[in-house]
Amino acid sequence: MSDTQRTAPRAFIFDCDGTLIDSMGMWLTIYPELVARYGISMTPEDFAATESLALPDEIAYYHEKLGIGESAEALIAELRGMLVDRYAHTIPLREGVAGFLEQARAAGIPMAIATSTDEDLVRSALVRLGIDGFFPVLVTTAEAGASKEHPDVYDLALERLCAATGSEVPAHRDVWVFEDAMFGLASSGSAGYRRVGVYDPHGRADREVVRSRCEIFVDEFSELPLERILSFTEGE
Repeated sequence: MSDTQRTAPRAFIFDCDGTLIDSMGMWLTIYPELVARYGISMTPEDFAATESLALPDEIAYYHEKLGIGESAEALIAELRGMLVDRYAHTIPLREGVAGFLEQARAAGIPMAIATSTDEDLVRSALVRLGIDGFFPVLVTTAEAGASKEHPDVYDLALERLCAATGSEVPAHRDVWVFEDAMFGLASSGSAGYRRVGVYDPHGRADREVVRSRCEIFVDEFSELPLERILSFTEGE
């Protein structure tokens, strides 16, 4: 492909859990830990079917299915107490993330986060890890009104990012989505976004499936120089 077919990225949209921060191992164990408080034994795989849902919907489902907690709201509050502690104190940054974000900011590429996790939890981790300032916009699936099985949250993040930067909304092919989840990679790709698939060894996604659903695949951001994206051409 010739250089004329290269398009400089107009924006980056990042998933957070499993992509920027190393939290998926925690998510796989926290639900079994929660239901164990009620004498119920379940494995991380038992929760796979609801992984794409926003937290309130997911917990409401298990309140009704398992009959635990005085109400869905009470069970959500109990889980949130567990999550607040982990996001505020223990979840680490994934390897190479800070350096990549510095490169993108130096290149003038605006960045946003599109996440299924509650904003306050994500912000507490970003602030503690020193990367909150890279993201003027953070959008949740709850705000978008649809799970990541649909591209709505990426679209809303892009619209808000362009509003914040005073720029026109670009074509999706000029925007890169960074994701570890297979359903997020599939939905963003179906909407025309270009994708960096970030493999998370602690998540449920199969490495080769992640590789098959993106334009650029990495195991860690430390192996992703910004130039690799800037020089990307279709069919590479």
